[in-house]
Amino acid sequence: MPKAESNRPRTPRDRAPTDPAPACELRRFAHPVSDALVLAATDRAERHHATRTSPGVLLAEVFAHMGFIYNGAATRQLRPRLDGLLAAGALTHARRHSLQMWVLTSTGRRRLARARLREGPVRLPESPQHRAWRHSRESAAERIGVYERELRALLDDASALLASGERARSDRWLCLASRLQQAAKNLGGAVYCLREWPEPDDASADIDDYNDPGDDKLDRDKRARLRYLRSGRRNIQRTTGT
Repeated sequence: MPKAESNRPRTPRDRAPTDPAPACELRRFAHPVSDALVLAATDRAERHHATRTSPGVLLAEVFAHMGFIYNGAATRQLRPRLDGLLAAGALTHARRHSLQMWVLTSTGRRRLARARLREGPVRLPESPQHRAWRHSRESAAERIGVYERELRALLDDASALLASGERARSDRWLCLASRLQQAAKNLGGAVYCLREWPEPDDASADIDDYNDPGDDKLDRDKRARLRYLRSGRRNIQRTTGT
């Protein structure tokens, strides 16, 4: 790996996107890209982080929304266009926890709007949040049969323990309880991802707030309990405990 130039100022590192695509789904950075593409990618990245209290997104996220692999070589290739957008006031920088963030300014939004009026919608690839939804559905479809068989086997074990009566030691019940809990959670997550998670609309951030239709009919304690249990339901486990 080449050594960084010693006279180059040190800048905060960007982190990888939270939901990176497999390498096969991202392209190597390709020239040329338009100003409108960079601005549209920044705009969508910001909209998909609507819950943040401070502005801006990581450069890695801009790359992900453009559908490109994020690395040093790609950043160097895009640098002249980024510098031009900064100089024009279309983009600016912000800091969050020592990280350099990229912010679409009001000038940049007007510039993007003019480009859309002149040339039509800017074609962006699949967004990271839609990709995460698609991958979770695919994983759920692949794993749900396995999860069902695992849970049935554990229920059979529980029936056998019940039939054994007083001969069953307490440790066997305690171990089975842990395995049953994880198996049921795995199956519940797969059911949610496959049948209940709505397809994201790229107009806004797709964030699980752990609320479901009909929750308003529940009392406060039961609603709070369900919200707690729903945490992590979008994460399909590739392996299960035994």
